[in-house]
Amino acid sequence: MNTNKTALSAALACLLFSGTAIADIAIGAYVNHDGWTTRTIDELNDSTTRAAATINLFSSFDYNWWGHLRYQASNIVSRNATPLITWMPYNRDRPDANILQEISSGQFDGYIYSWIDGFKYWRSTYPADQQPRIALRFAHEFNGTWYPWGDKPEDLKTAWRYLHAKFVAAGIGDAVDWVWCANNVDVDSYDDITQYYPGDDVVDWLSLDGYNWGSNYSFSSWKSFDETFSQEYVKMISNYPDKPIMLGEVSSAEPHDLPNASWGQNGDDSDAGESKEEWVADMMQSIQSYYPAIKSIVWFNTNKELKWGLNLEGNTGLSAYNHAVSDPYFAGTMSPELIDTEASSVAEPSLQARAGDTATTEKLLQAKLGNNRSVKIADSSSKGNAYGLSKRPEVKGVSKLKKEAAGLRKMNRKLLKKWRLESILPADVDKRNQ
Repeated sequence: MNTNKTALSAALACLLFSGTAIADIAIGAYVNHDGWTTRTIDELNDSTTRAAATINLFSSFDYNWWGHLRYQASNIVSRNATPLITWMPYNRDRPDANILQEISSGQFDGYIYSWIDGFKYWRSTYPADQQPRIALRFAHEFNGTWYPWGDKPEDLKTAWRYLHAKFVAAGIGDAVDWVWCANNVDVDSYDDITQYYPGDDVVDWLSLDGYNWGSNYSFSSWKSFDETFSQEYVKMISNYPDKPIMLGEVSSAEPHDLPNASWGQNGDDSDAGESKEEWVADMMQSIQSYYPAIKSIVWFNTNKELKWGLNLEGNTGLSAYNHAVSDPYFAGTMSPELIDTEASSVAEPSLQARAGDTATTEKLLQAKLGNNRSVKIADSSSKGNAYGLSKRPEVKGVSKLKKEAAGLRKMNRKLLKKWRLESILPADVDKRNQ
């Protein structure tokens, strides 16, 4: 860990809380290994001028808190970050099942109750005034067709409200921020994200996922940040002006990325003269200038089918990112309290221990609050905030996004599933459940 930077971040948080400045946006990332190790979190934090306030991890209905999430979430919290759990209604043994309908019909009640009990137990191992919160990104990118829960607005709304009610009934509603996350372009039968909205009373954050794919697909081309996000962002702030917005996944390809046919990439290298450094700089400046509703940015920091990362092999963009996030505007956090990063963290257990040890209580964090209080993002439930109405971006890139949507609809379903679903599922989930 970079202890000097941690101390600096803590001092900055105190300064901001005192009223000297206003922290606005929480920055974060998805990093490799979904929180099973602190190494990739530390490597990112050591490379950046501001530590991540949020760490995203992907989980499915094959996972629970007893053998899985408590280890992942503890590692994330030990680094002063809020766990953002992307909770996918998906079961590996039944990949095509409509889990949304099964949730609403009560078929997953046993799993849900166990999940909630595990979450409550995990929180109870922390001091009462420092119990961590989580953000829950359920059934993300619902307006796409690459996930089995996509293109099902009524099923999504019913399952969402059913789950939310279970959490409230269990007395942990205040410990969870519910994140409603759409894809940046509609690739469904409705072309209207509002059809999927479950209601203001059960949503804390709006969210968008979007990428600059470059020219690597025949239907894609280099897109600016505005061309990637402005269209769906304006839809969100127009319909739900009282909600903060999170960029749940955001990144840009590298100009030196070349199309890879194994990922269904049949484009060209016409973007070779572009710059990811400039893309990142433009993104951060645009957010400050024209996207006031954005209160959280979660960078997709992994080199998957393209080189999305900032600090990994073959990546650029880190200098522009570091320059931008040194601004106090990006000093926000999603957590009410600041937990000491140098407290002892939970060691990564063996796969067998992860899956089977439900009785042993590990030595968890010994956090200290003292006078260090971090800034909390404005309460998303308060009405009249009108986050996004003070100013808004000009909508750009409509024709590019239409071309992308058309291309995704025509793409080979097996390749599309490999690209968008299978590549983010943890490879050893079956081993962890043995």
